[in-house]
Amino acid sequence: MHNAVAFSDNDVVVIAWSYAKKPEGCLGFAIYRIDAKGRESILPSHAVFPGGVIGPKQTTADFPVQKFYWKDPYARLEADKTRQRTFRYKVVPLEGKPGALKPMKALPVLISNEVDLSPDTSSSMKAYFNRGMLSTQHVSDALKGKPSAVALKKQINDPKSALRSSLSGDMFEALAGFVDRAKSSGTIYAALYELQDEPLIRKLEGLGTRLQIVLSNSVAVDPDTKQQTDANQPAHDRLAKSTKGQAMARMMPSNHIGHNKFLVFVNKAGKPKAVLFGSTNWTANGLCAQTNNTLVVDDDNLAARYLDYWKQLAADTKAAKGIANQLQGVKLRTWDAKGKNLAVDDDAVQSWFSPNTPKARGKSKTKEAHPPDMAALIERIQNAKHAVLFLAFYPGTPSVANWIADAAKQNRDLFVRGCVTNPSAAEGFYYELKGMPVPKTVKGQKIPEDPRVIDAEALDGKILPAGWKRELLKAGFAVVHDKIVVIDPFADDCVVVTGSHNLGHKASYDNDENLVIIEGNRKLATAYATHVLDVYDHFSWRYAVKHGSAKDSDPTLKTKPDDWLTRYYDASGQISNPQLKFWLQGSGL
Repeated sequence: MHNAVAFSDNDVVVIAWSYAKKPEGCLGFAIYRIDAKGRESILPSHAVFPGGVIGPKQTTADFPVQKFYWKDPYARLEADKTRQRTFRYKVVPLEGKPGALKPMKALPVLISNEVDLSPDTSSSMKAYFNRGMLSTQHVSDALKGKPSAVALKKQINDPKSALRSSLSGDMFEALAGFVDRAKSSGTIYAALYELQDEPLIRKLEGLGTRLQIVLSNSVAVDPDTKQQTDANQPAHDRLAKSTKGQAMARMMPSNHIGHNKFLVFVNKAGKPKAVLFGSTNWTANGLCAQTNNTLVVDDDNLAARYLDYWKQLAADTKAAKGIANQLQGVKLRTWDAKGKNLAVDDDAVQSWFSPNTPKARGKSKTKEAHPPDMAALIERIQNAKHAVLFLAFYPGTPSVANWIADAAKQNRDLFVRGCVTNPSAAEGFYYELKGMPVPKTVKGQKIPEDPRVIDAEALDGKILPAGWKRELLKAGFAVVHDKIVVIDPFADDCVVVTGSHNLGHKASYDNDENLVIIEGNRKLATAYATHVLDVYDHFSWRYAVKHGSAKDSDPTLKTKPDDWLTRYYDASGQISNPQLKFWLQGSGL
């Protein structure tokens, strides 16, 4: 069966296609974007045949896609210019020789389904993802071929910067727009971990006494004294003034963090109406320099649940009377220990908060009990039938990486893909698969990784393919900052797990966190799957360049069809590539 299928979130489109049998003689594909008015635009290419030179404005018509799935990160930029966010894609198989390619007569042109670059995933849920990946040729070009954190921060802290707009995508508008719900009436209740983005601080200031906020401490190092300070202190001082004292400082003890990033809108009648949560910190880095997601849910019951938690945080903060070690008291931990089952648009939503264990984490981790929220997550992972995808920052041990590895051992056909910032999570997946304890780290020795779960890498100049510019990996501590698990996204019982929670024991025992488990919303699951594999695919090739074989890392196009087709079709002419098989599962949606 010939088929082309497109998937999207609010930021990127993924296209996958196939033929009933191996397309003999095909040298690749030209990909065209078609807008709602039928206008076609050829997608750009950044690969050349051996001996060629990468140049500006080259397209897939002359330098084809030698894959059976591709992504269009330029669709949103086009949508921002034209206000047109609906697209289809045309896939044209090509044959011939480099420099003289032409459409194949033996194979049909494929046209995908229509997709919208939209955050809407149900009548009540909107999911937002930023572009947040610095290790791109686009960012290197914007920084004039000399990428550095200093040069980047100058641009992303400028509200008028085109680079800031490109990297943040719709994220700033999502956060600022939610604040504006209380612009003239109602109240915003906020619990934030990092608040340093000037435009967002001004938005919150503008609410005056219609804002109540619990602002936790975010560590910064004073450049002069080298002492640790609270990076949120300037924002807290401003909001304490604008809210007339309704800004609470939640100064956590060492090794604990007040990690929430949520807002609740309560209308003028005092009724909770909507909640915003996810992984996005309210900083320029959170908007632009890390991968992040934000979910906005217009549901009275879920909003009330988050407001109840906010009140528990506020009461716990007041009861501690400024003594850090008195925070996260018995009352808060007991309340957090019980999850709540809700329904949003007829989909099941389970809500969790932390810390949800009787006590903080002890020194001994032997026979450590699973916290209740992580036990619920493990149950879903163990029940996965087709796929588990995830993104994580630094989840510690044990974590989602270990639990997914355990599921993969039990189900050899399970499609698993994950990308993390800290290599320890990828290492945990690798050794869990082998049933071995993680050995002590050897200085200078690369941590082994299974290619299904990798840490983020950039083309940093040590190994740089011809025609590629050196890239920046990060502007702070995080690269991948999402905390996402997606299970069986194309199934009726699909699962999306998201929130501020870092997806490991550490967060449940010691941090202020929130997490939701959403089941049955396939449009939401597809959007999150699109984001996860967008991030994974971006970093997987860079990882291969730095650590893989010459064959895996060669960026040049093949001149013989079989040199690339065998990656996708087996000797009998059937599809053998796991990721292509995964995307084609969604063709019936």
